[in-house]
Parts: sequence; structure tokens; C-alpha cells
Amino acid sequence: MNEQTNRSLFLLTVFTVLALPINIIAGLFGMNVGGIPLAQDSHGFWVVVGIVATLTAIGVWLVFRRRRG
Repeated sequence: MNEQTNRSLFLLTVFTVLALPINIIAGLFGMNVGGIPLAQDSHGFWVVVGIVATLTAIGVWLVFRRRRG
């Protein structure tokens, strides 16, 4: 029973980590306020997307590394 619970929680964690960047990008598109960092930069949006993608990749790597160990 514990093993099944652990597998279920692991899958929930993986899906949550994979869905995180989509939710953050949707939040970025939904912002209509002034003073957003990098708003005046022509590549500012893609810089933020790159940062989010990098942090998500690190999160996925940590989850899978912990799972193997």
C-alpha cells in the first residue's frame, strides 16, 4: 500500500513540475500592469521564459535524480 501511495505522489509531483511553466507563462500573458521587470526590453519576455524553463528543467532533474537514488 505504501509503495502505491509513493508512486501516486511521485506522478503527481512530476505532472505538477511539468505544468508549472505553462501556468507561469499564462500568468505573464495575463499581466496588464506597469513596472514589470524587462518590459521595456525587446527580448524581455523571452528572457523570463528562458529563466522559467531553466528552473523547471532543474526541478525535473532533481525529481528524477532523487527517484533513482
